[in-house]
Amino acid sequence: MISKEFFLKALGNNKAVRTQDMELLTAWFAFPERAVTAEQVAEVTGAKRASLIVNNLGKRIASFLDIEPEGTAASILALEGTVGEASAWIMRDELAAALVESGAVATVTANLEETRNEEEVAEIDIVVEKAATPAETELEYEEAEPGSLKAVLIEYDQKVVRAAYPQTPLANRLLNPEMINALVSELPANKRVYQRAISAELRKKVSSQEANRFLQPVLKLLKENA
Repeated sequence: MISKEFFLKALGNNKAVRTQDMELLTAWFAFPERAVTAEQVAEVTGAKRASLIVNNLGKRIASFLDIEPEGTAASILALEGTVGEASAWIMRDELAAALVESGAVATVTANLEETRNEEEVAEIDIVVEKAATPAETELEYEEAEPGSLKAVLIEYDQKVVRAAYPQTPLANRLLNPEMINALVSELPANKRVYQRAISAELRKKVSSQEANRFLQPVLKLLKENA
């Protein structure tokens, strides 16, 4: 029987769960209902075949724990579900609990395990963001020429990122004014370049929830609109 303790063992073994696997799991945990689609997996990992990524992770964990998958290897990690009309993987509660206990994700977000009510989930997001960003900083977007890369990033922040996390203070948004200027200047092509080109001081200010969910799509926007 799959349990939280099984997953804790796997999370502590870098052959069963590699660094890039942890990046996927922490981003996955932050998605609403802990449900992730193939498109979202591709955005987070940069992989073309999302099912291969999820199944291979399931296989490594199953092999390490010496347990049999219930169907596909992805069943070790998740149950089948949907997001809108798209098929999705819904993270097992046992895995989510192990991520919390291991310290890989914020403890306060673990309350998602106890509720699926949308209003309560929204309240949890607010608590997480306020805890991470105790004070609002007065920042304003600079004027951007219509159609420019800066304008594209501002629009993405206002229409997409804020729709998902409306309570994040401006100074701690993934696409805050300072970050937009840095991204336009450096044009990082992938996460590795982003970590080298953008200062640690600026990156540390960013909400981890926004970064986990939207950094890959933002990097894709840079590539498409540079």
